[in-house]
Amino acid sequence: MAEKTVEEFGTESLLDLLRELFAFPEEMLTPATTLDELGLDSLALMELGAVLEERTGVELGTLVVAISRSGSLDQVARSIARLLPR
Repeated sequence: MAEKTVEEFGTESLLDLLRELFAFPEEMLTPATTLDELGLDSLALMELGAVLEERTGVELGTLVVAISRSGSLDQVARSIARLLPR
């Protein structure tokens, strides 16, 4: 994921980051895919949160780990975006 401002964060940003961090094949990542379907555990979510904090400059703490794994990636991206200041 290229550096993005907080205002630009969305589903595509999350998909790009998941490709970059975990090398998921393109066909696995759609806005409707869930974290459960990807098999991401709490450690992977902590890594995702750490990278998001680094790139956005916003401290997310454990909030990323608390996001529902059964929600779609689109829902996850919207949840993360709500945590980021505008």
